[in-house]
Amino acid sequence: MVAGLLLGLAVTRLGATRTGELAVDISVADHRTGALTAVARFFDVAFSPGVALVLLLLLCGLIWRRSHFAATAIALLTIVGWLSVEVGKAVVQRPRPPAATVHALVSETAADSYPSGHTAFAAAAVIAIATTMTLVGRRATVAWAVGLSLVLLVAASRLYLGVHYLADVAGSVIFAGGSVLLGVALWARLLVGRSQHDGMLP
Repeated sequence: MVAGLLLGLAVTRLGATRTGELAVDISVADHRTGALTAVARFFDVAFSPGVALVLLLLLCGLIWRRSHFAATAIALLTIVGWLSVEVGKAVVQRPRPPAATVHALVSETAADSYPSGHTAFAAAAVIAIATTMTLVGRRATVAWAVGLSLVLLVAASRLYLGVHYLADVAGSVIFAGGSVLLGVALWARLLVGRSQHDGMLP
């Protein structure tokens, strides 16, 4: 999380013109198509706070039938990773890309461009699912491959719509990933401590 904050403060201080991020957004906007716009708008809705939370609850509800532990772990870790970006938004307060310049397709006016909440949810969910699979002894190779592809698509859609800069989506992965892994470490330590207390470990 510290690395995420430092990145956000640095790019905000430098400005999107000096970092080259504004030029990237303008270039992306110049290559929009009807089909790509439809896909980007789909991700905008699917990973919006309300819809994303519903999707998470539905997923965990299905998993609950097979494993209470896995469902609980995925839900808690995803939420921890997702909400961690609120710290970055509050501290960094990076302005959104200028809508008139990048011809933004979604109206976002608050100074909370860094990090991207949509990308954070995707990253947190993928890392939480893959990590939980590893914890319960299942291979997570496919989950990582499919999940990381999804994160890249969501991140790209935020640039495509003109509502985020490149560092915003990269910072989201740093925040979400770091927070989820920290959550796993704390949880594991708690479980070990409880097992030792109950006399289950030597």
